[in-house]
Amino acid sequence: METSFFSRREFMYSGLMGGLGLTMGDALKLQAESSLTPKAKSIIHIYMPGGAAAQETWDPKIHAPSEFRGPLSSIQTSIPGIHFSEYLKETAKIANKITVVRSMTHGEAAHERGTHNMFTGYRPSPAIKYPSFGSVVSHEQGSRNYLPPYVCVPSMNSEDAGTGYLSNAFGPFSLGSDPASKDFSVRDLKVHSSITPERFERRRSILDTVDQHFRYLEKSDAISSMDQFYQQAY
Repeated sequence: METSFFSRREFMYSGLMGGLGLTMGDALKLQAESSLTPKAKSIIHIYMPGGAAAQETWDPKIHAPSEFRGPLSSIQTSIPGIHFSEYLKETAKIANKITVVRSMTHGEAAHERGTHNMFTGYRPSPAIKYPSFGSVVSHEQGSRNYLPPYVCVPSMNSEDAGTGYLSNAFGPFSLGSDPASKDFSVRDLKVHSSITPERFERRRSILDTVDQHFRYLEKSDAISSMDQFYQQAY
């Protein structure tokens, strides 16, 4: 039989739930549901500062005058009563297969504060630097098939996309090149043609020796983070 142990604080929470009409069974059920395995395997976050406005894309104000809704017209989607911009014709056909959240907002008057809020889920604080959700996913889910769990294309274009108070080991891997360019290549993945496998292994061995020395002296998180990055690269 499996036994669950509760701290005094958790027991007090359960007592408070009783006042709300919830039983211990309800509390355990909610706890189990909150720890379900996520269905999504990957996420693509497109950050477009200065991009198209909501009323010109996913949320056209079809009943508002042109002074508010803008010059664009709207089209009916595959969901009755839901309209998208006239330039999203193909997306409108599959509207029943996607989720559009029109209620999300951050309530900030400044773009910088709003950007921080949307990248981290928290309002900016002078006392703590919060991690971006990409770094949180990297921390919680880890690498899959030896690929970086958090990638920025072409580079980290906002300081709010960083690791915050988490280790640098959970930071983004920046491609360093635009995939739309003709000479696109992911940086730092190819060994230079003048480096033979034997020379590469010698250099790696020397690097390990140097790192071990400084790791003993410094005991730094930055060094251990770099070791992790190098190991993934190898």
